[in-house]
Amino acid sequence: MSKFVHYPPNPVKVDPALIQPASSYKKQVRKVIAGLTLFFVVYVILLVTAVGLAGACIWAGFAVIRFSMDVLPSVLLYITGAMIITYGAVALFFLVKHIFTPAADHPPYRVQLYEKDHPRLFAFIRQLTIDTQTNMPDKVFAIPEVNAAVSYDSSFWSMFWPVRKHLMIGLGLVNTVNLSEFKMVLAHEFGHFSQSSMKLGSYVYTVNRAIYKILYQRQNWGSRMVRKWASISGVINILNIIPQVTIWMMKGVQVSLRLLYRMVNRQYMELSREMEFHADAVAIAVAGSQPAISAMRRFNLSTHCFRHCCEHLAALAAKDSCLKNVYAAQTALMQYIAGLNRLELVNGIPEISDAYLQTQTSSRIQYKDQWASHPSDEEREARYRAAAVEAVVDNTPAWVLFGDAEAFQEQFTRALYHQSFPERNTIRHYEPAAAFIDTIAQQHNRYLFPGIFADYYKNRPFADMTGVVFQEQAAGNPAITELYHPTVTRKIRRLEQNRYDLNILLAIGNGLIETSHFEFDHKKHNRQDAHVLAQQLEAEIKVQTAWLQQADIGRYRFHLQLATQQSSTSFHQLRQMYHHVILQQELAAEMEAQATRIINEVQAIYSRPQVTMTDLLAGLKALKKEENLFKPLLQKMLQHAEVPEAIDATFTADARLFLESNCTYLRDDAVREEEILALYQLTHRAVSNQLDVTELGKKAYLEYAAGLMSRYLQDTEIPGARAPGH
Repeated sequence: MSKFVHYPPNPVKVDPALIQPASSYKKQVRKVIAGLTLFFVVYVILLVTAVGLAGACIWAGFAVIRFSMDVLPSVLLYITGAMIITYGAVALFFLVKHIFTPAADHPPYRVQLYEKDHPRLFAFIRQLTIDTQTNMPDKVFAIPEVNAAVSYDSSFWSMFWPVRKHLMIGLGLVNTVNLSEFKMVLAHEFGHFSQSSMKLGSYVYTVNRAIYKILYQRQNWGSRMVRKWASISGVINILNIIPQVTIWMMKGVQVSLRLLYRMVNRQYMELSREMEFHADAVAIAVAGSQPAISAMRRFNLSTHCFRHCCEHLAALAAKDSCLKNVYAAQTALMQYIAGLNRLELVNGIPEISDAYLQTQTSSRIQYKDQWASHPSDEEREARYRAAAVEAVVDNTPAWVLFGDAEAFQEQFTRALYHQSFPERNTIRHYEPAAAFIDTIAQQHNRYLFPGIFADYYKNRPFADMTGVVFQEQAAGNPAITELYHPTVTRKIRRLEQNRYDLNILLAIGNGLIETSHFEFDHKKHNRQDAHVLAQQLEAEIKVQTAWLQQADIGRYRFHLQLATQQSSTSFHQLRQMYHHVILQQELAAEMEAQATRIINEVQAIYSRPQVTMTDLLAGLKALKKEENLFKPLLQKMLQHAEVPEAIDATFTADARLFLESNCTYLRDDAVREEEILALYQLTHRAVSNQLDVTELGKKAYLEYAAGLMSRYLQDTEIPGARAPGH
């Protein structure tokens, strides 16, 4: 039994070999250390050379001053010497400051947690550090998202002695795991630094992260100092050359080291994946295999729901409103999605079962990404299952470890709101999770197709039936349950996945994906086989596409057959509704293409750091040309598509106002950014609304067809053949 009330018991039987690093791991560590040693030697040589140049400048400056004083008295020489000394001193300062200053490794918003407020949490963490044989974190922080991490501030000195580590606990993660899963996730993070046999790997891990931050997380070395220098001087004067030249020199060092680090890092990625496997093994040893599987399967769902809640929070902020509890909203959204997908809830947390995963269409290709730092989910789950470590699962929500969890969640939500939207000083309204889900449900139901079609038409356009001839059939109609059986839908999903897999095979064959081996349909292949397999898959896709084309035609004719049996009016109305959808789809495609061109022109104008007037005029002229092509499409949209107020209440009025305007984008040699912004925003709205109108048109057609099918089933009196979802 666990000696803590809220600490799941450790597994009873664990193979000691599970957490012992393999010989291949040790070999990989030695390779990476050799590469890092080479990097470090080059690093020191470049650094010493740069310091030597700075020292030489100081020596040369004093030499010029002595010469001006002893041999050739000259104020100009004296000033020149002083400037050379200043350059050398400032260069030395910049080198020290921007190489040795620690790089903070923490998210933009975090709140430190204290044991007096959350004693159960700290007791849990303390026991877990004992079980994983690592040290207690120096500090524990709460962060908003679905994540957990051990972080620290890295610098040059991190390569020589240990740094204090901080534990980051994402409340979005806490909100979606039980105690056993929470134990597993934290144990994984501690696993990177546990076990005496892993000390070498931990060192490599720390050193690699320190180097990465020095090279890639200091994009503006010295830029603030330059601006401050200029502001003190009052004008950008000749003295500003000193820090600028130093920054150029440091960037040269940075670029050189990046090229070398890229070669070293490729080898480190292989080691990193092995270290992730080891951290997983440590976590399984103290938490069991099942919590690892269930937590990993739920991660993407948890992350998706939290991001959606944050997007909704941003929309509310525009109205000076806020979610009352973003984590209650995340839970409600997960439960809503679980209901749609018939997922079981355990203590309010969705369980993603094997049965559900079997209904999903997976890729036929598996390959090892040489630049990936983490193994794939499939690889990890396979290892979890192979370990087969049994443990008693505690399904108690992880929030039990926090003091006054609900009040803490609401307080954190308000703090997150003010941190994300500092310009919003007052919150006028708090939206409960139930109201948030009502909004989600309304949006979902607005576009939901009748269930009788079993997702046959989901996420794909209607086929163009131009040239398809309809002839009324005297024979009986086919069985509806066979036309729209889930197996038919799965064939469509497989076709869609095959098209994606074809692009992956071509990318492997062309070297765009760097891998020497891969698996296709669970058979191993060399990279040279990719093009042959791509040709075979392309032929398979061709057959599947022809099947789907005939399937679409057959179902379209079936709908018309049912309409004909009702009346000629029903026939003509159904066919008109279908052709209207085709028109909307074509318009949506045109508008998306035109919107992409407008967005590219806007980005081209603003992406250049320095723009001449000639370039600016050319860019605005190109933007005006694209606007003139966009307006006829917008006019056509207003003629053929009615955007409901529930989707965009002011779109029609705003679009008409835009059509009557004559934007110049420039006045008195000044860019009229408000006009560019208006075009940019209206373009986004037009495309989004057109896509929505198209979906509503598809729904209207399918609802009409479903009504015909329902009446047909009633007339034929097929026992138990009621139209589902209608």
